[in-house]
Amino acid sequence: MSETLAIADTVLARYGLTEDPFSLSPDPRFLYLTNQHKAALAKLRYIMERRQGFAVLYGDVGHGKSTLIRRLFGIYKRQEAYEAVLVTNPDYPTALQLLKRLTDEFDLPRRPSRLDQMQELEGHLISRFANNRNVLILIDEAQMMRGEQFELIRQITNFESDEHKLVQIVLAGQNNLRNKLKLKRALVSRAAAVATLDPLTPEETGEMISFRLSVAGRHDPLFTPDALSFIYEFSKGVPREAIKACMSALTIGGLMEADLITAEVVRESIE
Repeated sequence: MSETLAIADTVLARYGLTEDPFSLSPDPRFLYLTNQHKAALAKLRYIMERRQGFAVLYGDVGHGKSTLIRRLFGIYKRQEAYEAVLVTNPDYPTALQLLKRLTDEFDLPRRPSRLDQMQELEGHLISRFANNRNVLILIDEAQMMRGEQFELIRQITNFESDEHKLVQIVLAGQNNLRNKLKLKRALVSRAAAVATLDPLTPEETGEMISFRLSVAGRHDPLFTPDALSFIYEFSKGVPREAIKACMSALTIGGLMEADLITAEVVRESIE
């Protein structure tokens, strides 16, 4: 393990990097905001800040959905006017268990019945609204949710004053969430905004790679134009696949003592 870490540190130092630019963890610092990411973030922020109640973010595997939802969470979690919670992987057997997970996030006591637990949540939301605090619930990987849990979300969106929703909810999920919500018309009809993340263009793929390198400490080009073209063709514009290819190429390039990452280095690392 120590030898592996030593190799990684040597590779990073060779290319003037202070940290790994191609980690697969959803670190919001490394989120490159393309125009579609900016548009999705703007839509979601508008819904949150205008107290419009409910929004949905779709993104297939590897398109940056989880990183974007964490960026949204990071924007609000330290602001006094907001109380934001983030739930990931809501894979619970029942609606009551999901409800208790939500109320746990607000440090509310657990009650034996769903009705009592909903009353706990409603009381909390009323209290926060009276104190001019906007409550946000962000649920990532929402495609894991089951039938009655979508009905629970619909019921929670009913908590409102005469003019505003008491809680704002974002469901973020893979594209099969879209199919599930088609069967939940009473809920999806309440969505004030829907945003979708699509694959990147070749230009956006190169810009994302350069951005991640700059966050990690290198501002000079590292990948040749041919290498960037090869990475795009391999990844088909899916950010996670491009990042994985860059991660492998960076390691192989460092071990080969290459000054720049060429298409040949990328090809060898993938093979």
